[in-house]
Amino acid sequence: MTTRQTLTSGGDRETRSLHSASLTGEALPRRVLMAPWGAVESTNGSFIVDEESVRLAIEAFEEHGTDLPIDYEHQTLGGSYSSPSGQAPAAGWIKGLESEPGVGLLARIEWTQQAQRMIASKEYRYLSPVAVIRKQDRKLVAIHSAALTNKPAIRGMQPIVNREALPENGEEVEPLGRLRLELNLPVEANPEEVLLAASRRLVELRDAEQQRRVEERVGEAMRAGKLVEAQREWAEALVARDGCLFEQWLQTAPVVIQPGLTTGPTSNDPTERRHRAVSTRARAEFRTHSLLSRLTTLEAYVANAVRECDRQESTVA
Repeated sequence: MTTRQTLTSGGDRETRSLHSASLTGEALPRRVLMAPWGAVESTNGSFIVDEESVRLAIEAFEEHGTDLPIDYEHQTLGGSYSSPSGQAPAAGWIKGLESEPGVGLLARIEWTQQAQRMIASKEYRYLSPVAVIRKQDRKLVAIHSAALTNKPAIRGMQPIVNREALPENGEEVEPLGRLRLELNLPVEANPEEVLLAASRRLVELRDAEQQRRVEERVGEAMRAGKLVEAQREWAEALVARDGCLFEQWLQTAPVVIQPGLTTGPTSNDPTERRHRAVSTRARAEFRTHSLLSRLTTLEAYVANAVRECDRQESTVA
């Protein structure tokens, strides 16, 4: 961040137009950094953003009672910043200020449709807040307004958005924004949170695909008559651990049941039939919900389902 120019000065405060590195990663950012935490060096002097600073800025915003304007090129300030027509159209509105310790003072922004189009097409790329600095201790104590500008005062300042093109429907699509939507994450989730969530999701998908292949291979062996239902868990564990070893076993395993069937003769014992049905449902539930594998094992989940079934039966009896 750097100070662009001192605009007004009087009493114990001065108002400065600042260039702030904004939070990036969204096609249309709704939460933008106004001033970073700590001692901020600027071309016209340094200032401080700390707990008192952000508290005073937030209190000033709330006491003001209305949204703060975001304009184009600081036209709201008038004077040398005035447009030829004298108008100062809004590019957006600051709906609220909030503090994030260690990060700084952030603003929640609602953009106008025109500003959204201009940002998306890179007609404007940088945000410049107008800050009120207390002279006695050089602390930022309020935000006056902000502006879209193309004149960053420091080299390497991050743009609001950094995209190359728009898709055919005219709406900007960028990787992190799309991932947020796909992963059902809040818009304020930072890139690290998005990537971690994406990594976890990839692991879940990989595990689900591996489980599908395991079940498919064991199912083929059962339809060939070389496995019965009682051997399913053992066979699935073996395929998952060492597929080659399973194939070696399968080549020499005898046919133990008529090909095409997957279970032995049906028992007339109602308790056994009930246990078998409960076990089948429990296995299906366990494989469907990947979160269960983080909490327990398949064997324990099935055993618990059978116990719960027996408990309910004894209660009814």
